[in-house]
Amino acid sequence: MPTDLAITDSNYGATLALRRCRQCSFIFAEGSDLSELFGLYEELSDPGYEGSQDSRELQMRWLIERALRERPGAKTLLDIGAASGLLVKLAREQGLDAKGVEPSRELVATARRLYGVDLIQGTVPHERLLGSHFDVVFLADVIEHVPNPVALLRDARRLLATNGVLVVVTPDVGSLARRLLGKRWWHFRLAHVGYFDAASLSEACARAGLTVTGHYRAKWFFRVSYLAERVLRYLPLRAVERLLHTTLLGRRVGSVVMPLNLFDSWVYVCKRSEDGG
Repeated sequence: MPTDLAITDSNYGATLALRRCRQCSFIFAEGSDLSELFGLYEELSDPGYEGSQDSRELQMRWLIERALRERPGAKTLLDIGAASGLLVKLAREQGLDAKGVEPSRELVATARRLYGVDLIQGTVPHERLLGSHFDVVFLADVIEHVPNPVALLRDARRLLATNGVLVVVTPDVGSLARRLLGKRWWHFRLAHVGYFDAASLSEACARAGLTVTGHYRAKWFFRVSYLAERVLRYLPLRAVERLLHTTLLGRRVGSVVMPLNLFDSWVYVCKRSEDGG
């Protein structure tokens, strides 16, 4: 069901059957269900996503800032898996010629309605990007959603300009959080069909013809209410839930946006191998 792929889904621990590669430690789903993924993403609808744009804006600004440190003087940017187009909008506000690609028809319409951003509906490679190259390309929380992540990394590599940088953000299945939470880790979701640790992500980038020039932990920004709702999946603190939803103080506290680094997602910065790494 398209609803199983929602960005705001909190049905943690539910996944397709997973296997681990003995050589590179990559964990992946397999089976006939994977052939239906693109069609499901085209029909994806996620009403709750629109309400989280304020906190997501802070993360997008942080990602753009870090990318521009890696590629000073960048003029062009592509966001693959652009969702509602927020990163594209923010990049344009910083003077970049920014484009985005998104499979969900509804999210493409949302980008136009909320931000006046016309995304390319579909996936890469795309005919509207033929001959285009970009100084910065983002794959932010995307490669875990596709059945062939190396192919997607190769497609992204082909879109890089000379000395362009590819920024990849994805969960780290080798993290302490995953080991502590086991099957209840919040990144174990039906929408995720591939899970990387540092070794398998580095291997995937190398197979795609990319050189990793830096990596660090992803930084997130969440409303307190969003975090509380997720924590309640693990701890039955009903008194806290009532406080957040039924009191003025609770609602005020719940609306506060705070930075958070859970040390369980990677940001990898890559260049085409022939650009010198």
